[in-house]
Amino acid sequence: MAKSKPINLQVSDIIQWFKKDELVINETFQRHAVWTPQAKTFFIDTILHELPLPKIYLRTILDPKHQTSIREVVDGQQRIRTIVEFASNKLKLSKRSEDFQGKRYDDLDDETKELFLGYTLTVEQLINATDDDVIDIFARLNSYTVTLNFAEKRHAEFQSEFKFAVRKASTRFRPFIEKYKVFSTKQRFRMADDEFMAEVFGVILQGVTDGGAPRISKLYKTQDDDTFTDSVSKEVRKKITFAFDFLENEMAEALSGMFSKHYHLLMIIAAICHHKYGIPKGQIDVLPERRNLASKETILSRLAELERAFEVDNPPAKYKSFIEASSGATPRIASRKVRFKMFASIFAE
Repeated sequence: MAKSKPINLQVSDIIQWFKKDELVINETFQRHAVWTPQAKTFFIDTILHELPLPKIYLRTILDPKHQTSIREVVDGQQRIRTIVEFASNKLKLSKRSEDFQGKRYDDLDDETKELFLGYTLTVEQLINATDDDVIDIFARLNSYTVTLNFAEKRHAEFQSEFKFAVRKASTRFRPFIEKYKVFSTKQRFRMADDEFMAEVFGVILQGVTDGGAPRISKLYKTQDDDTFTDSVSKEVRKKITFAFDFLENEMAEALSGMFSKHYHLLMIIAAICHHKYGIPKGQIDVLPERRNLASKETILSRLAELERAFEVDNPPAKYKSFIEASSGATPRIASRKVRFKMFASIFAE
């Protein structure tokens, strides 16, 4: 069995090894380079901001007779290729890097170049490992790893502007999510806030539709860079910002209870955006009439009445369908339709 030995290397070491053919890519264990320019930019931006990166795995074959070594990249080839491409001045950073947009390596000032070259990478050396050893090692690593959920898989799979816009919005409204306990820290760690924010984007782009993981994944696929353009992104951000500001300013008092649950919050945002801007029909046959948004006092009074209906044994008839639609299968369109229409009426002047 091969031995594993961790080492720390600087980016400059990786570049020099690669240039001298002392570090080679072994494509037996990884796919060919498939990273998009956005993904490459995001990776370099992570280095330039000195944020942590996943460990790279090398197979190091030592030859005692000739006193040489051969290093093969068995996990991390796209990271290595991107580092070398940027250092060779062949990669121009896209807008995915807000601080370094439009820059190549040669455009950086000396201090930033030194930061890039001096960035420390954590590398695991698999000493004299055979192919079977490498396979066994990664099988062991995977056996200790928590299986990715749908949100994490989407974040890993898609490298589109839509994905990054969702992530940025999740970061932008993190204080709101934390303040009103929409998700726990554990849920946010597993990217529940990104999944929720993707559905918020979906409501604005496609209207109220059926939910669930397959539907969200389809949203990511359809919102490619040709569809989710800069102008579309800007318009969506404007509407989302208005909705969250409205929630904070007009109904914060009501967010300490049931209305901060993510499935209610999504339909509340849909109702606000429907009245303020209009949203697509989605899977709702007839949308409620658009009206001006009601006053804060009116909204809070109506929400309080709705919340009280959950506390009595025999709630008013007009709330029974809403209560049923809030008790289970909340992502389904049948449930969402009922809750959206209720919130649309509550928020209408």
